[in-house]
Amino acid sequence: MNEAQVKRNILRTLLYYDIFGHPLKPEEIYIFLPENTVPKSKIIGMIDNFSSEEECHFAQKDGFVYVKPNEHYISRRISKENHSRRMWLAARVMTHVIKRFPFVRAVFISGSLSKNSSDKISDIDYMVVTSRGRLWIARTLLILFKKIFLLNSYKYFCLNYFVTEDNLEIPFKNVFTATEVAYIKATFNTNMMHDFVMANMWIKDYFPNYKFLDPYLHSAGFKVNNRRSILQRLLEVLFSGSWGNKLDNYLLERTSRHWRKKYSSLDESDRKLLFRTERNVSTTHPGDMQRTILNKYNEKLRKFNLEREDDE
Repeated sequence: MNEAQVKRNILRTLLYYDIFGHPLKPEEIYIFLPENTVPKSKIIGMIDNFSSEEECHFAQKDGFVYVKPNEHYISRRISKENHSRRMWLAARVMTHVIKRFPFVRAVFISGSLSKNSSDKISDIDYMVVTSRGRLWIARTLLILFKKIFLLNSYKYFCLNYFVTEDNLEIPFKNVFTATEVAYIKATFNTNMMHDFVMANMWIKDYFPNYKFLDPYLHSAGFKVNNRRSILQRLLEVLFSGSWGNKLDNYLLERTSRHWRKKYSSLDESDRKLLFRTERNVSTTHPGDMQRTILNKYNEKLRKFNLEREDDE
């Protein structure tokens, strides 16, 4: 790979994070290059050389690399990192609540907090892994808890993704989902997080330098307690056997009817994509963030003549 190709790939990586006003450290650029056959040390050296060139589209300052002229993104990232430290405390507390609900087997953090990029308007996005055949019981109890005890607040309790422990592979493969998988962090059950990442190693098609279990990407910054709650084990007895099977099926069908009624104006294919309501997965993405970000990214690539196709 020649230097011109490396420069284009560095810019491709930076442009994705430019959408969020998030400059990168050289080590991060290396991890998220879309293609690479160059050693890490050489890439970092190239970044230093490129960013000093007047005609280059990116620059480096204080250990961060940004797309010109957005130098102010550096102070914004530092401010977000400071805010994220406080958000991690809230995520840790809420995880101790979530893990006690019946059939919850793991809790992961995604979204802005997983990248230490939360601000005052950010939510904490949780991905909850449940036992097989009990996703809808677990989800319904957690949503009821949020509505009753948290007054339906999403700030510290945004439960937008549920999967069962036997269905960990993400079906939609693109740079957006690959980035979310790469940054996923466990606040309960690190072993399950390892299984999740291994089930989604297709992300190396997008980030060939990604390394499984890189502590920089996967550490939540505190020791994760992986022990299951005794209270949870006792509560699960109430929903065991055929009664539990019937209840889970009923809650699945009821939620499906709810989404069809509430979002009847949406095309059926769009509704099924944004509100996946299946036996082993539940997603709630009314804002269609994935499509929005991919469209913005492709616009930036076109602006710099770096077009690439992303599967949706």
